[in-house]
Amino acid sequence: MSSQPLCRPISIAVLLGALLAGSAAAQTTEFRGMWADVWHEGYKSTTQIDAMVARAVQGRYNAIFPEVLAYQDSGSNAHGAYWDSAIVPMATDIQGGIDPLAYLIQQAHAQGIEVHAWLTTYRVSTSWPPANNPTLTAHPEWIMVAQADMNTGPKTVDGEYTLDAGSPDVQEYLISIVSELVTNYELDGIHWDRVRYAQTDAGYPAYTSYAKSGLARFKEITGYVGTPAPTGVTAWNDFRRRGITELVRRAQVEIEAITGNPRQPLRHSAALITWGNAPTNFTSTNAYILFQNWEEWQRLGYLDMSIPMTYYDEDSYPTWYRNWVNKEMTWSYDRHMVVGPALYLNEFNDSVTQLLYARTAGADGLCTYAYALTRSGANYDWTWYPYVAANAFTSTADTPGMAWRSPYTATEGRVWGQVTDSFTGEPIDDATVQVGALGTVNTDGNGYYVMTLVPASGSGTNYDVTVSQDDYDSQMLSVQVVAGQSARQDFALDLGPIQTFIVESRAGGQHFDWFSQAGTWANSTSKSSATGTTAGIGSLYTYLGYANR
Repeated sequence: MSSQPLCRPISIAVLLGALLAGSAAAQTTEFRGMWADVWHEGYKSTTQIDAMVARAVQGRYNAIFPEVLAYQDSGSNAHGAYWDSAIVPMATDIQGGIDPLAYLIQQAHAQGIEVHAWLTTYRVSTSWPPANNPTLTAHPEWIMVAQADMNTGPKTVDGEYTLDAGSPDVQEYLISIVSELVTNYELDGIHWDRVRYAQTDAGYPAYTSYAKSGLARFKEITGYVGTPAPTGVTAWNDFRRRGITELVRRAQVEIEAITGNPRQPLRHSAALITWGNAPTNFTSTNAYILFQNWEEWQRLGYLDMSIPMTYYDEDSYPTWYRNWVNKEMTWSYDRHMVVGPALYLNEFNDSVTQLLYARTAGADGLCTYAYALTRSGANYDWTWYPYVAANAFTSTADTPGMAWRSPYTATEGRVWGQVTDSFTGEPIDDATVQVGALGTVNTDGNGYYVMTLVPASGSGTNYDVTVSQDDYDSQMLSVQVVAGQSARQDFALDLGPIQTFIVESRAGGQHFDWFSQAGTWANSTSKSSATGTTAGIGSLYTYLGYANR
């Protein structure tokens, strides 16, 4: 989304052209994106970028999704960052020493085309250590493995080294990448891909000694004893979904908080899996089974735009495609639902048939896969772009405005913040946060909470926010929520009431001189048989209240 008003004016000539061209061209706003994958021509040189932007203009597209991060190493072509990053090594197949993302943004914006940074979320590399990524090399404990490989060091999951989605350290690392992009580049959006598990037998720690692994958090929060099986343990499955959701919901507000980007409000979106025929319930989808709870993300406004990858051959699976499009519309809620058909599986006429069906069904737009893969059985058939302009995108269209992000049109806002220990400054995991009389949310491993869909007016609505957690005093603070905006309120919790314990001491023991106090304690004699103790000698110790100590 550009920095222009949310509903940009359309010229009289364009409007008249649209009215005269028929129903297919009657769209005043429609999202028309293209995914540009890392494996083919697209954005690795100025020549490629100029050509891609020209074809987008020719096809009347209004958004480009370049895959600027497919792998987080630079071990081979298509691996590394396609921007000037201080976090991820730059890709080695960039030509001419350019910053591809910067040049693409310059050229695309000159033509009124949005640029959304496409990030492959958890995938790191195909070899270990990841070439030229010192951060990840120094943290092998951030890698998740299959259950059979637990505590044996980094191993691949489905052939690739993959970050532990439940680790707060991993979340912080990924948020740092998003922050770098949104701070340094005039992007129009952040777009997640593979924001899921590759298989259900994953999510286990490379090292069980790592106290911040997803599994360690799960056991700490739930009290689960032992190692849960990859399937059949509902609490473990739900927790793996929770870890991914915590990243998505935090990214939504972190992106918005970077107010120095002149393209705000940026769109937060994701490429989401479908697979097979559309089931009746979302809990039966492959996405849910692989811990990608995208129906919830859309319903709760953690995403501004969902783009289900509705990849079906029109000749073989026309019913599946239509069933999925119809189901996507029922899960659109009050955010944008954009259908993502696969050009590479179809001939041109069948692709247009799918585009028109999605439009008629009520989609907010289309996003085609992929820029260089426009027809079944052939790469680089550039004739798709004049073809789609003549048969589907018959007039130009602006991208739709995000009414929920404007104080003039929104009816709700968001409350977020971080909950920490007032003494140590450390984040508090799994604290419960209540906003007014609304439902509760829990903090993530970095102490962040996000409450969305908070009813609010453009002039602001006041709420009391209460945070509670075992071993801490509850705290309530007031916050004003403005419609269309996010209000940040952090909390620093104090430990609960001081408790006094009588503990056994033994001469020569650790800190004996600090804590020992001669006296007769009625409850100390039960332990007087321990080696080195003297009956009746104990210590008076004031417990500071740290959880689990």
